[in-house]
Amino acid sequence: MLNAKQIRTFHHDGFLNAGPVLSDAVVEELSDQLNQVLAKGPLGFDDDEPKPLLFRDLAKLGGDTRTDDASAAPVWQITNIWEAAPAFRQLLNHPFIVQAIRQLTDCDDLQIWHDQVQYKPAGTGGATTWHQDAPLWPSIEPMTEVSAWIPFDDADVDNGCMWMVPGSHRWGDQIDFLGTQSHLLEQEKFDQLEGFTPPPDATVQDVQPRPCPVQRGQVHFHHALTWHGSPNNPSTRPRRAVAIHYMSSNATFTGRDHLMKQFIEVGIGEPMRNAGDRFPVVCRDGQST
Repeated sequence: MLNAKQIRTFHHDGFLNAGPVLSDAVVEELSDQLNQVLAKGPLGFDDDEPKPLLFRDLAKLGGDTRTDDASAAPVWQITNIWEAAPAFRQLLNHPFIVQAIRQLTDCDDLQIWHDQVQYKPAGTGGATTWHQDAPLWPSIEPMTEVSAWIPFDDADVDNGCMWMVPGSHRWGDQIDFLGTQSHLLEQEKFDQLEGFTPPPDATVQDVQPRPCPVQRGQVHFHHALTWHGSPNNPSTRPRRAVAIHYMSSNATFTGRDHLMKQFIEVGIGEPMRNAGDRFPVVCRDGQST
């Protein structure tokens, strides 16, 4: 369980490093299964075997993303790796992580929206530009989801750790502004966000990007409206991590488009509680499942 200070920090900043959570053995098992998926590549799965929902190089968006050929600055994205790797399915229900999400959302009924691996290869790994998660998930609302981010390599400034802006989760949907900052790719310039003034009633009035190093086995939480991104990885070390995106079962289906929309089994305006097997239940009435 998170303590009161950690919860206050999360609500003030919009993110929190909860420290070591996963054992070395668990991290090794997850790493091994991730490496097996990476070795197969986007086209390496047989038609009749379990596979991720999506496997692509984000640097090729707008072109042919479903290919084994990497771009010059790849960021490999794997969505719903839990459907292909048993250790990742088990990770969704990790007792500490689920109960921490319950504390941070103040919701007793929780489900998975989806998970997402991002792998930045050593030396060539590209940037994930500044963004907010929730505006990219228009199929569900309200925008109060929380994600658990878990690295399988020490993620630090050298190999492209995440950066976040404290207090930005209180500034509303600013995805259009963040889209104007897509030129920030290199580590040396990634903090140079310019041209934004926070709402006058916001608790935090300064735009101060901060690197968020996370060690292997630690778990980092962030709100779905927190500004975040990660620069390129010119180091000699890879950066592999998974984000598990949790949602309240009371979140409602809006009918708007998203990759996951095709699997939602409730009507527009109805809660996601009975949305279907693609959205596993992890907590009911405050109890982990």
